[in-house]
Amino acid sequence: MTVDIMADLAQVCDDLTNPRKHREPRGHYWDAARHRRTLPDHEVTLPGLITQVGQIVYPSGQQDDGTCTMRPVPGSRIPGNPKAVTCYLEIHIAVTRWHVLFGLTLRDTIESSIRQLLGKASSEHSDTQVELLDEMRRWRHQCEIVTRWRDPDPELDAPCPVEQCGARTLRVNLAKRTARCNTCGARWAEEVDEDRGIGSIGVLGRHIQAHRAESTAASRSAWDEERARKARRTGRAA
Repeated sequence: MTVDIMADLAQVCDDLTNPRKHREPRGHYWDAARHRRTLPDHEVTLPGLITQVGQIVYPSGQQDDGTCTMRPVPGSRIPGNPKAVTCYLEIHIAVTRWHVLFGLTLRDTIESSIRQLLGKASSEHSDTQVELLDEMRRWRHQCEIVTRWRDPDPELDAPCPVEQCGARTLRVNLAKRTARCNTCGARWAEEVDEDRGIGSIGVLGRHIQAHRAESTAASRSAWDEERARKARRTGRAA
């Protein structure tokens, strides 16, 4: 179990911090003999997801540590990206929190600090490893959305059922049949795991249905009141 968790942690850490090779198929062509030939894929090496987000946060090519990450862009371009800035800062804060929890000292770069967490996690309890894995997966998910490698999850038009939250930031992953709240971090899935704080997706579904029914009833009541008020004002039956 621990070996599988550490393997998953290593994979997520690689996606966040290490360069990746991306291949784009280029289709085919017909040679002089009318034979169909496949063009070789176009391959490009891209930086890790954290670095890609940083390049969006600092589009001028200059990061907060003074290092250059990409070529400068025209000055007419609006600097920064609100979603990228939020993602970048949230990951920095979370990484700092984990370093305090593990009693570690932050390194020079965020990528190096994340790798240090991976090394420390190997000597931690499996529950702590699972918690770190869940959070690092959220970092990867956020980075993929900001860098447009992944489409944003659909929003649910309902408040979070957690009493202390109630924010309208519910997102659903239709492929995995899971949901989460981007504000408080609550999660729901088909397989309930109370130890990891994962609730039932069915319970969330019933909460959303009840909220929609209440909203529909309130909207219908407000519409009926407006029609009655208009009828009294004009002297005509509604």
